[in-house]
Amino acid sequence: MNIVKKWAGVLLLLAVCAGCRGRSESEGEAEKYLEKLNDNQAIIHASIAGKPFYGAENVFSGQIIMSGDVMNLTLTDQFDGRTIINAAGDKWYAQRPVSVQIDRDGESGSSLKMGKIVDREKLIGEGYMMTKGEIKAIVFEKDKMVFELKGEVAKYSDFEKPDQYLPFEALVVYKKPAISFGDMSEQAIFGSTYSK
Repeated sequence: MNIVKKWAGVLLLLAVCAGCRGRSESEGEAEKYLEKLNDNQAIIHASIAGKPFYGAENVFSGQIIMSGDVMNLTLTDQFDGRTIINAAGDKWYAQRPVSVQIDRDGESGSSLKMGKIVDREKLIGEGYMMTKGEIKAIVFEKDKMVFELKGEVAKYSDFEKPDQYLPFEALVVYKKPAISFGDMSEQAIFGSTYSK
């Protein structure tokens, strides 16, 4: 029985350390990108079913609008690719890390939409919506934001009755975002209570 307790303790410690390492890896990767970005620029490393969605050369700029019940983040790249993140909920900003769930029935009010032009001559695009998953801000400061997104997406054109749900994950790194505050102040959103 004593050996079982020791092994259980070792496995618990390893699981905790593995979780810590995963978070610091994302933050470490984000720091590398932040050094290369200018103010109000972002990168999005997104993969759908294991394939990159945006190219490594895509650089985004955008706007964040924050209020007491929603954060709307819209990013557009130089090739007219666009990502829109809505984190909704009463006092969505109050917990750290900021985290919202997306569900298939849409009751949460949170959403992720992303698209790009795949044939500029024919004006053909490709777009997806997150159907289930999580949007988590692992860094949420007024000068930098890093979001991890994980879940499932479906093609935007057949979102009502998708043929298939595809695995999706992304890292969004945004340096010195342009932020507008609706019915909330900067102090109320970011406060002095943020801790990593």
